[in-house]
Amino acid sequence: MVDRQGRGSSDRMRLARRVREEIRTVECSGGPPRYPRPMTILPTRGGARLYRPYEPDVGGGWDAVVIGSGMGGMCCAAALSRFGRRVLLLEQHYVPGGYTHMFARRGFHWDVGVHALGEMGEGELPRRMLDWLTDGSVRMVPLGDPYDRFLYPDGFEIDFPSTKQAFRAVLAERFPEQAENIAAYFRCVGKGARGAHIYFLLKSLPRWMDVAGSRVASWLGRDWWGTTTEQVLDEVGIEGRLRNVLSAQWGYFGSVPRASSFAMQALVHCHFGNGAYFPQGGSKSLAEGLLAPVLDAGGDVRTKAPVERILIEGGRAVGVRMADGSEVRADWVISAAGARNTVDRLLPAPERDAPWAGRVRSIGDSPSYLCLNLGFEGDIAAAGASPANLWLMSNWDLDQSEWNVEDPASIPHILYVSFPSLKDPDHDPGPTRRHTGECVTFIPWEAVRRWENTDIRTREEGYEAFKRDITERLLACLRERLPGVMDLLVHHELSTPLTAEYFVHASRGAIYGLEATPERFTCRDLRPRTPIPRLLMTGVDSASIGVISAMASGMLTASVLEKRAYTKMV
Repeated sequence: MVDRQGRGSSDRMRLARRVREEIRTVECSGGPPRYPRPMTILPTRGGARLYRPYEPDVGGGWDAVVIGSGMGGMCCAAALSRFGRRVLLLEQHYVPGGYTHMFARRGFHWDVGVHALGEMGEGELPRRMLDWLTDGSVRMVPLGDPYDRFLYPDGFEIDFPSTKQAFRAVLAERFPEQAENIAAYFRCVGKGARGAHIYFLLKSLPRWMDVAGSRVASWLGRDWWGTTTEQVLDEVGIEGRLRNVLSAQWGYFGSVPRASSFAMQALVHCHFGNGAYFPQGGSKSLAEGLLAPVLDAGGDVRTKAPVERILIEGGRAVGVRMADGSEVRADWVISAAGARNTVDRLLPAPERDAPWAGRVRSIGDSPSYLCLNLGFEGDIAAAGASPANLWLMSNWDLDQSEWNVEDPASIPHILYVSFPSLKDPDHDPGPTRRHTGECVTFIPWEAVRRWENTDIRTREEGYEAFKRDITERLLACLRERLPGVMDLLVHHELSTPLTAEYFVHASRGAIYGLEATPERFTCRDLRPRTPIPRLLMTGVDSASIGVISAMASGMLTASVLEKRAYTKMV
């Protein structure tokens, strides 16, 4: 990730102070501002941390330096390490892992960004890839049947079962008059998903081969990436509430049907075709499994390591300059900091103003998000909670992508509610039966933009008042929809888009990187290979959206350096 600090001794002092403050502070909801020390749940092996703080003398001889330790960065580093490459993984935060990060407060543990993973059954390709990357150290636990539950207005509810056949049977039973249209829709889903394999393969090849191959693929079949979900729903004649049901999982990638690429929608259907899973031990087990191979191959993982600039010499990438002014040289530079961060913050001039960077910059961000972390005491399962994810819809408007929080009378259009403590068999609730929940929704960035440049420790009362208002409105909705569970609530705290922007440098607090539109997926510049020799990108912006897509992107990027990685993706 990048940092906005300049060079010089005074800037280095500010950087050090910022890191110390980061460790001390967290945004809490309700009452006056309070900043208790966050208790990070650290990725370890045998009780020892799998990382250490950055120091200027990190040595040399690196085959690659990877900027950012989110899922894409960790998977790329792990893949290269499994083939014997020495990789230096740099993370600006004080703990590696990106959205696999976990934190604790008052005895409660929360997973920041991992809630449900698909294609993790034995023998499925993503599961085989993860097993290879982590040497089988990460165990996956199914959420059960159903894995997703959708609650709409007027008492309409529908469960998504954990097999494709059962899901289609539910649809046929609930919407018998549209049976033929449903069949036509899933034929499109199959075609769109099958075409994705070629799409991702082409992304890892030189650009001219990608362009030529994409033209051939489009000639042989439809460009599903350039088609919206709404177009497909219209073409196959899906009507009424069924349109909402078939596109109900748009929250997993953040773009509503009129804006989303249908191929992305098709991939989500297939991704959860055999249900959903959760990593045993929580999301930090992913970081633990992926960081260990890096160290075992002679690599290193350094935190509190903000990168200021990618070094370009003789027209090619040769290393990075850190925020403290030190430099790290490597044969390859791989940015896992997000495409927008790469072109806006990491590239030097004139590369920053190159046409390809402008095309990347022109693509919009996915929605900004709020997350209300919940702590319970009592038997939440008996009160109605389960490992299944809940989607609470307040209307049938398929065009509404964000909650208009500026309207005091408005309520969230969509609430995603997850109970991670019920998903993880390793969770010990203790004598008071402590459990956790998370509630996520999307809001406009403009709602918090006025506080974008304020200090996290001393944000004005207006921001704290905003958070209190949002928190109470969210709690009111949850109490109405889940009264029994909410009776057991004993703790809550809200994170806003500013939280994601501050801690993981998510542009505008975006939840999924760049938006899942046809424009994004047909952009030829969003790929592992950049026009700058020896500079690669990885992460969700270089592939599709989600944790498993980030893993696939890491593998694709690694294959540019190490062709043997292709054998792990078939």
